[in-house]
Amino acid sequence: MKSMRSTLCTALTLVLMIGLVGCSRTIDDVARWKAKGNIEKLISALADPKVEVRTAATQALGELKAEPAVDAIAALFSDGVEAVRLEAVTALAAIGSESTITPMIAALKLDNPDARKVAAIALGQLKAPSAVEPLAEILSDPEEAVQCIAAASLGQIGEAGASPPLAAKLKSSSEPLRLACAQALGKTGGEAAVKGLIGAMADRQGSVREAAVQSLMEIGEPSVPLTLAALKEEDAKIRAGSMLVLKGLNATPTKGSDWIWLLLARVSTDNKDDIHGGTVQKLAKVGEEAVDTLLEAAAHNVSDIREHAFSALEIIGKSCTAKAMEAAASNGSPAGAAWFKARSSWSGAPAWRIDLWAALAALNPQFDSDPAKVSSLQAQARAAFNVVVAPDFKPTREYIPLLIDLLGDQTTPPPEQPDVDEFGMPVIKKRIDRFRGEANQQMAKEKLLAAGSQAAFPLIAALEDSNGLIAGNAASILGELGDKRALKPLMRVLGRKIEAGEQLSNSPFYNALQNMDDPSAESLLLKVRPNSDRAMRVFERQYAGVRPMSAENRDSHNDYDQPTVYRIGYIDNGGVGEMIIIFAKDELGDWKPAPPLPDQLPK
Repeated sequence: MKSMRSTLCTALTLVLMIGLVGCSRTIDDVARWKAKGNIEKLISALADPKVEVRTAATQALGELKAEPAVDAIAALFSDGVEAVRLEAVTALAAIGSESTITPMIAALKLDNPDARKVAAIALGQLKAPSAVEPLAEILSDPEEAVQCIAAASLGQIGEAGASPPLAAKLKSSSEPLRLACAQALGKTGGEAAVKGLIGAMADRQGSVREAAVQSLMEIGEPSVPLTLAALKEEDAKIRAGSMLVLKGLNATPTKGSDWIWLLLARVSTDNKDDIHGGTVQKLAKVGEEAVDTLLEAAAHNVSDIREHAFSALEIIGKSCTAKAMEAAASNGSPAGAAWFKARSSWSGAPAWRIDLWAALAALNPQFDSDPAKVSSLQAQARAAFNVVVAPDFKPTREYIPLLIDLLGDQTTPPPEQPDVDEFGMPVIKKRIDRFRGEANQQMAKEKLLAAGSQAAFPLIAALEDSNGLIAGNAASILGELGDKRALKPLMRVLGRKIEAGEQLSNSPFYNALQNMDDPSAESLLLKVRPNSDRAMRVFERQYAGVRPMSAENRDSHNDYDQPTVYRIGYIDNGGVGEMIIIFAKDELGDWKPAPPLPDQLPK
């Protein structure tokens, strides 16, 4: 009986095992079901205990784009085997239907970075708006590659809602992520994109800057207003990039305030420190309509922009003085405003040129003057000299009025101390500073010449100063600078002196006008008894190509109204020659050669 029972149990076990073997799935089964398109069998295989069967079935369903299998495949996200989970995400990506969007969003949270990459790519291809927020979250994924794919996918979706998180990542330390975000923002668009991309044009990497420019052009016309405003940015790369964007969009301004800022952006990004005269003339030619914009530019942090605006406003001149003074009072720094208020004590004041020049200088946001230097310069004498000769001293506008005052420094050393006192006793002499003001005059002149056109307006005003030494030295400096803005003021002062009957042959005003070498001053210069420089200039004009070397005065009298004689030494075709020129005053009061110079030099 026991034997029969044992045999029966063994038989049943064999039957069960044979049944199980018959029901077991293989990869070949999966391949057969795939070939027949048997979705139902493939779905059932997803629950197979063998990893290779689940993986093969998942892959097959993906390749068949079996949409009915989406939920079953998504269930594999909880599979215990990582390879199966990755294959499940890949299969859903291959199916690529709207029904995969929800599970793909869930896949963005899987531990496997490759799975997150596949999901992010798929969501971008599906252009799923509902994926914007989840994709934005993985812009902060631990894996840089995932971050970059998320950015690209957000660009593919093209929703403006993605722009703020993308723009925020333009400040990331990751260059690939910054690049991906810059590229994506061109497709998402919106104000946040434009603002972020404008900032990205200053990125330290050229590839990101170029992508920002291209994306702004991709956004098109909506980017124009903010790009025009970016012409005012402090960063030169942003200004340069903005000009490229505007050019690419055929939106380069041709008039108005935007055009003025365009010109200023150009000259401030050309890698040259010199003032571009042509640009200044264009700006000044606009006239009163440009004043408000130029005053704004005169307060800019970028020196190139500030200086070009300053120069244009000087050319516009007196008519913009009132507005400039209002701007200085309301927008100037505390130090600049205090300096501006003190202008009534400057040499040549009151004068509209001083008012305008000082107002514009006070607008400089970097206005800075050292109180100790100011105090020493005001004291003149040795204290001022020590400041001016110091290697770190620069003749910036803050110090120019004080340097002009130094042109009149007449410091003299005290008288010699006696060897003995009133009782005949020897005197112990104190150390005496032998400093003379002429040293300050010379150093101030050198510094003002170095300042160049920046010092022109206060120097022109100083021509009218009651201190003749200051006025004369100012004339000499202006003559050396050759600044044509000083021409008419110099002519006006010289004309008054001629009418007053002054003897002006050695006047700095006369010499300065000669240095200007402007035909409009010739009628005035004729009224002054020539000096040696004038004699050489008259000779040189008559005999072009002949080089005068010297002019020796041969007068035997000191009568200012009598003819004056000069012997001119010259070089002509390698040979040395000389000529006597006699200048005499004619019936009109003009000093001319008498007799007139011959057309040709004597042989």
